[in-house]
Amino acid sequence: MAPVAAAVTRVLITGFGPFQGVPNNPSFAIVSRLPSTLPNNIEIYTHPSAIPVAYHPTINVLPDLYATAKPDVALHIGVAEGRKYFAVEAGSERGNFDLIRDIDGKNFTDAEGDAAWGNAAARLNTDIDLDSTITKWQTRTADFKWPSILSRQMSVLGALAEQKVDVKASHALSEALGEKGEDVSVAAPDPNDEVRWSDAVGFYLCGFIYYAGMVQKSVQSAAEASPQARVGKRDTVFMHVPLLLTEEEIGVGVNVTTELVQSLVETWRVQKAG
Repeated sequence: MAPVAAAVTRVLITGFGPFQGVPNNPSFAIVSRLPSTLPNNIEIYTHPSAIPVAYHPTINVLPDLYATAKPDVALHIGVAEGRKYFAVEAGSERGNFDLIRDIDGKNFTDAEGDAAWGNAAARLNTDIDLDSTITKWQTRTADFKWPSILSRQMSVLGALAEQKVDVKASHALSEALGEKGEDVSVAAPDPNDEVRWSDAVGFYLCGFIYYAGMVQKSVQSAAEASPQARVGKRDTVFMHVPLLLTEEEIGVGVNVTTELVQSLVETWRVQKAG
């Protein structure tokens, strides 16, 4: 008897638009190049435009986006300018989104957070098993030919300078967004890994969409309550990508992302069956 095919798993994926120091955000460049389906009965629903790097437009779009896509798994992607690797973040914290103003010159206050998220915990972690996911992801990308992303910091700075970007301000912002210690509750990453886990999502729009997305996924899961539903589960993750500049690098980013999606879905299916 032939094995029963897995049910279709739907994955929502978003990327961000430009902000200070990043006029061409590689997160949306990747999202815009993803296929609509992958092997193993995976459907990809991509938001058709870049999410603005602004708090209120981001939180306003999420309810309709999740309601329309009805994802089993959600993946939000952003850029970490100073990094030289791809990383899935463990979680995000609320209460710090008033530290840095967005591209509209606004922040997101604690009072707005209380109104939007009620009594949700100060910190939320994804409910998807990261140890399993990262192990699969590293195996799937083990034979990748990595472009020179990971050793061209000076050329990145030169490119930014040519675009008349305030490099000093850009890097100061980058440091403010995500310099936190790694969470030892997950196996420590090897510093040589091109794909890995992290716990430094930061307090800007990357951390914001991750926290808001986990809350929204919990709401969606609870609304779908049935014997088969993972009620209230935060099946949402966030990936940081390096500052990819060339088409070759964006192409690698697309391949890395599709392998992450496969890894996430495999892990999610095992968790759901369990």
